[in-house]
Amino acid sequence: MKTPLLISCAAAVLAGPPHAAAEPEPQYTLRIVAQESVPPKWLPREGSLPAGVCPDILAAIEKIQPRLRFTGMEEARSVPVIEQGLESGGVGAACALLDTPRRRQIASVAGKSLYTVRHRLAAAASDKVNIETLEELVRLRPLINTPRGAAYSDQLRILGLEVDDSTGDNLTNLRKIAAGHGRFIYMNELTLAWLIREHNLQHKVRLLPNILKEEPIYFWISKKADPMATRLADQALHRLHSSGELARIYQRWSSQRQP
Repeated sequence: MKTPLLISCAAAVLAGPPHAAAEPEPQYTLRIVAQESVPPKWLPREGSLPAGVCPDILAAIEKIQPRLRFTGMEEARSVPVIEQGLESGGVGAACALLDTPRRRQIASVAGKSLYTVRHRLAAAASDKVNIETLEELVRLRPLINTPRGAAYSDQLRILGLEVDDSTGDNLTNLRKIAAGHGRFIYMNELTLAWLIREHNLQHKVRLLPNILKEEPIYFWISKKADPMATRLADQALHRLHSSGELARIYQRWSSQRQP
């Protein structure tokens, strides 16, 4: 009668103690502030988190990698303030910025390029000039408005062009050229077209037809962030690139480029 009990006890000894519950994998939170005045990359919404290309990319990263979370996007700041935050570690990540030596010093690129930006000019509606290349722009030597902190401001200055980047508000820059304060605004076509259309500026400014330059744009992680957070973001973005999800996100927002 005792044999089954002895066998049961012996089996328990051989099996050893029950396995401890697996430790949950650590979570990583990165603060990422929105970039001001660049719809639809970041599209503010009253009383809610922003919509746009970058919020959709962040949501896709969180879905594919639940160990990563992003906070802070209800705030909008200029590019110089975002760069200062990346340098200090107060900002953990930045979405969709061009590649510059300074950004390489203070942050690391995660994944491949998110998408490619196409730079164009806008001018007053009454200005019938057409610029086909950067070389033509250099020969004309106009005053050009650009948003404060934009990487291409320095690129234009290197070409010998006069640049006014005194404001980060691109709607203000459009209204400046409509009023004759500067001949052109130079920036990405997606935001230019969006602002012209959404603010009914079609009769005051026009988007010139030619693309002057194309550049890849990247997701950046502060070098002060936890290396594992950088690795997880890099892996997630590579997967989103390979699956075509990054291209689909950009296409959803860029399907109506023209004002």
